[in-house]
Amino acid sequence: VSTLAGDAEEGGFADGHGATARFKNPSGLALDTDDHLIVADCENHCIRKVTPADWTVSTLCGKNEPGFDDGAAAVARFSCPRGLALDMNGNLIVADSDNHCIRKVAPSDGRVSTVAG
Repeated sequence: VSTLAGDAEEGGFADGHGATARFKNPSGLALDTDDHLIVADCENHCIRKVTPADWTVSTLCGKNEPGFDDGAAAVARFSCPRGLALDMNGNLIVADSDNHCIRKVAPSDGRVSTVAG
């Protein structure tokens, strides 16, 4: 077993390469159509993307604070996202746990919308 990204000894929030990145309670995983590992980072209230070529972590959408806002990736907010899946069109479907709803993230621009709840 090896760690691809993050640090088991130190949680937190940081984008970066491999061990310099930080997560806080990563709870769901999915692979997108480009083989990026998508992570529901529950306690950071955002969706993260891990690039497999060099294990660089970036924030796909959401902020490092809980809330409920649809819209552009930079302004959208989640509250403890957990489960992830991809639909047949490549949209990322997110179980937004503490908001009690299902959200959709568009693959083209990361725009977030609520589809149920």
